[in-house]
Amino acid sequence: MNRYILKITGKRIDTFIMLLVRFNICFRKIKSSKDYIIIEVLEEDYEKLKKIKTTYEIEILKRKGLIYFTHFIKIRKLFIVSILLGFIFLTFLTNIIFDVKVVLDDEELREIILTDLKEFGISKYKFKVSYKEKEKIESKILDKEKELLEWLEIEEKGVNYEVNVIKRVKNKEVKETEPRNIVASKNGMITRIVAETGEVVTKKNNYVNKGDILISGLIKNNDNIVSKVSAKGKVYAEVWYKVSLNLPLTYNEEKRTGNNKNVLEINFLNNDIELTSLDSYKNYKSKKNIIWKYNLLPISLSFTKKNEVELININFEDDLDSVYSLALDKLKKRLGSDMKVIEQKVLKKEKNTDKMDIDIFYKIEEDITSYSSLKDFNIEEENKKNELESE
Repeated sequence: MNRYILKITGKRIDTFIMLLVRFNICFRKIKSSKDYIIIEVLEEDYEKLKKIKTTYEIEILKRKGLIYFTHFIKIRKLFIVSILLGFIFLTFLTNIIFDVKVVLDDEELREIILTDLKEFGISKYKFKVSYKEKEKIESKILDKEKELLEWLEIEEKGVNYEVNVIKRVKNKEVKETEPRNIVASKNGMITRIVAETGEVVTKKNNYVNKGDILISGLIKNNDNIVSKVSAKGKVYAEVWYKVSLNLPLTYNEEKRTGNNKNVLEINFLNNDIELTSLDSYKNYKSKKNIIWKYNLLPISLSFTKKNEVELININFEDDLDSVYSLALDKLKKRLGSDMKVIEQKVLKKEKNTDKMDIDIFYKIEEDITSYSSLKDFNIEEENKKNELESE
């Protein structure tokens, strides 16, 4: 309830009190003296008081209720409007992309990626896209440039986007029937060796570098190479990765389950009553096709297609399992499914207004098998060279 606390100043203050009684103005006396009185009145009584012609000075000391806030806004209107406009402008600026950087030495491929990003809605001075849309754009570019790209990630850094890329390396195919070595496709610590043919030249827990021979296709007898074979097998190693995610604090999505049905419904006011189905979906998206409508009452008959949806609500700030799941999905896009998580832990977690930056460390066991051809390797020349070196 709106109230005013007033200070009334003037001579013969008792006369003013009699005036209030005469005009049926209710008041509560707070304090009084010879020359003034402090009273509390309702808003409607204050409006009556303003209409009375009097020589007494009426001063508002305090407002209570909603009128306090409306008065507060009124006298500080310019300041509040400036703050609101400043906040809106700042929000606008922080949602604009000011730069898109592709971290890649290949200038030609960098231009291709920038063109693709622009095609899918990411370029300078455009609005930032949502996390879900960013994931879709990553998949679209990888699908479009699958001959050129192994992996791509768009990372939001302040008002900029940084795009990290791994080029697809087109190795010459080494046929299974050709003489070949099995070599490491990347750095790592050996965890398992499954050899079918060839000579194993490394062992478990050894650290190897990319290109090191793991299973040799050269068969030796007393230090002499006697033949070349096609090395067969698989070598697994522990490899370390860091996955960086920029996530909203909360994520909401309606995901279609694939279930749908067509039903006949009576629509009355805001209620839909299914006539041809006993089981109703808890959550669904519907498309109505009205086949009959009564103009005098809010009632109609419709043929409706309903698609069941699953409501996904995730609080990434508290739900670490969902964060790990997203990070692992991102890693699988890069490595494939032939991998096993040995260890995962959060390295960094920073909250920024409505988003969160998080870095996750992974120890992964993965297949690091690659091949190098021995087709042009000359056994006789290599044996002579070894003999000379031993003399």
